[in-house]
Amino acid sequence: MKINKRIPEKYEEMDDYNEVLSYFKAHQISKKKYFDIYHLISKNIIKKIKLKKGRVLDVACGYGELINKISKYRKNLEFVGVDISKSMIKLSKMRLSNKKMNFLSMSADNLEFPNETFDFILCKDAFHHFKNPVKVLKEMFRVLKKKGVIYSIDLRRDISEEVFNQITQWASELNLENASLYVQSHNASYTLKEMRKMVEKAGIERYEISTPKISQNFLKEYGLKNKDYLMASIYLKEKWVLIIRK
Repeated sequence: MKINKRIPEKYEEMDDYNEVLSYFKAHQISKKKYFDIYHLISKNIIKKIKLKKGRVLDVACGYGELINKISKYRKNLEFVGVDISKSMIKLSKMRLSNKKMNFLSMSADNLEFPNETFDFILCKDAFHHFKNPVKVLKEMFRVLKKKGVIYSIDLRRDISEEVFNQITQWASELNLENASLYVQSHNASYTLKEMRKMVEKAGIERYEISTPKISQNFLKEYGLKNKDYLMASIYLKEKWVLIIRK
């Protein structure tokens, strides 16, 4: 589809607790009706980087489901989730807090950790929300240990019209508000070229950015059912994946 000029989202954090609960419930409905997005992304992360042991930071963690999923596959990791929304952190703590999983209210462009604190840093579907994404990249790189890895995934504007229309339709089947939010997020997202420029502006040299590949063994690799193939493959096609190594 034609790549229009990026339209930033209004800088409004989701901090009303009822709104956060509504968002959480919509995801649970989507999971039952379609497939588990967090299962898909956690499998992609494990496929792309060697998560063995160490400390993991999830930037803009939402209600904590990504690190919750990964914790089920990798038992030797400690997790910290940060989000600017106090209500998201409240829900995360109610659902998931334990000795190996901690949640803190914190801005992504001002990570309140010492240099080289984490072995792995994750960031899912958040870059199009950030007011200062270059500063976020610098902060993530600062708190990453030497030989550590950053994995980030998000929407991209440079997708085909067919993919855009299909996802908009699926979102509208949940409710019209979901479809509206998706269109806003799509319009605020970055192309691969724009992301490369931002990474280089942040002074980061060792990185790779690509679109996920859908192999012939896609269902087996991701532990999906046949009925999930179409939507899961299209969901990944609308993404870029950025991997940074220190």
